[in-house]
Amino acid sequence: MQSSAALIDAFIKTITDSDVLNSNCSAIRAYESKNLPVPIKKTYFSFSALENKLYYSADESGKKTEVNSVRIAVNCFIPLTLSPAVTHTLTESVMLMLMKSNSSIVSFTVGKTEYDSDVDAFRINSELLFQTEKQI
Repeated sequence: MQSSAALIDAFIKTITDSDVLNSNCSAIRAYESKNLPVPIKKTYFSFSALENKLYYSADESGKKTEVNSVRIAVNCFIPLTLSPAVTHTLTESVMLMLMKSNSSIVSFTVGKTEYDSDVDAFRINSELLFQTEKQI
C-alpha cells in the first residue's frame, strides 16, 4: 500500500525541483502548524490526502489482484492581486507536470476559481488520482 504522506512529499519535491514555479509560489503540505498569512502575498499549492483505498479483486483469469487508489487534494491559493485566469493555467501546468512525473497517476481535475474568505484569496480546488494494481 502506498502511503499518501509519501506521495505528497514526492509531489512537493517534484514541484519544488522544477522550474514551473517562480519565487512567488510555494508547494506546501496542508494543515501543517504553519498557517497561511492572511491576506496571502504569494501563490500556494497545498496538498492533502482525501482518501487511500486498498482493495482486492480477481482478474479475468481468477488471479487475486491488489488495487491501491489514493486521492490527493491540491488546492491553489492565489492573492487577490493576481489574475485567476493566469493562475488557473499555471495550476493546469502543475497538475500535468505531476501526472507526467508519475505513471501511477491516472487522472487529475482542476476546478473553478472561487473566493476563500478564510485566507482572503482566490482558491482553485484540484485533485490527483494515484492508482496501482498488482497481482498477489
